[in-house]
Amino acid sequence: MVDPGGTPPNPSQVWLTAPGAARTQKVVGGFTVVSTLLAGTLGVVHADAAWQVVLWVVASVVVVLLGVGIAARAGEDARATVALRATGVATRAEVLSAEENAGEDDVSYALTLWVALPGGAGFQAVHSCGNHTCVSAAQRSDAVLEVLVDPVVRTWAVVH
Repeated sequence: MVDPGGTPPNPSQVWLTAPGAARTQKVVGGFTVVSTLLAGTLGVVHADAAWQVVLWVVASVVVVLLGVGIAARAGEDARATVALRATGVATRAEVLSAEENAGEDDVSYALTLWVALPGGAGFQAVHSCGNHTCVSAAQRSDAVLEVLVDPVVRTWAVVH
């Protein structure tokens, strides 16, 4: 299946994030940063050797960066969700194939989708997910998923 317009699509996926979920992720990220700074400070104060100080500082920096990343990503996802909901069109995506993601604790699949655009065009995309809707779709031969797509900006998201 090729885009009838002849131009290769370059779609980008948006992870739908509600404002409440983004706030929760920001709180978790902030708590992670503050608690790590407190624990790191106590670890440095009570360290007996220079190598322990270095270990506490390096570990604290890594965890602080992770906490900041969690909070920042939540904000980006929430803004992208708001933009897609404002300009996106509800459509359907046909599941072309599904491959189970190996090595994960939970069941998840990499779904190859054909996302239909208004006017008959479309593009192929991959959605990797463990949500029950996607797992169920992976196990059916004629599965279709609901998606939001902005044909102008070429962003899309599976709705579940």
